[in-house]
Amino acid sequence: MVRTRKRKTKIHSYFFILVSSLFFLSVGALVGFVFFRFFKDESVFIINKFKILQGFVGIREYKEGMSIVYAFIVILLGNLFSTIGYGVLGYLRTLIPVSLVSGFFIVIFLLSGTIRHSMALPVSMVILSSIEMFYRAMAMALGEYIQKRRALRRTLSKKVVTAILVIVFLLLMAGIAYELLLIYNPGYFT
Repeated sequence: MVRTRKRKTKIHSYFFILVSSLFFLSVGALVGFVFFRFFKDESVFIINKFKILQGFVGIREYKEGMSIVYAFIVILLGNLFSTIGYGVLGYLRTLIPVSLVSGFFIVIFLLSGTIRHSMALPVSMVILSSIEMFYRAMAMALGEYIQKRRALRRTLSKKVVTAILVIVFLLLMAGIAYELLLIYNPGYFT
């Protein structure tokens, strides 16, 4: 009887990295939730400091009357740069700490908005944040996948990389379309 060795395919190694990223993102989100439950004022303070950082880089919040083209460009550039940044961080093999910190801060961001705006957390914001964090996690996993394949001196599957890049781009564009829909037609989902 001839034994065959099971070989991990290239896409399986990518999915393992992606699942690891999503796991640590979830752990960070859980820690963020616990932190928010005990330190609400500090959470709001953290987010207010983040807004100062946004202003420093030139990002403005949406204001009534802003053109849809300007909003699209700002959202596209912001999300594109952050997604590329996540991919670079993945390539630098920082997947675990970046996933933990991202999960922590996304929950702090979402929950502190309930206090700052004196309203319940809209499901649409949870959906939008989930879409954005998912494609960023995919980009980070792709960066680590590329690094690991190169470190092991194995060939890099161009099909896998191309497929993941296309999926990330499509999710990025879907997230932008959803965000613009929420901004310019907020009653669409009610």
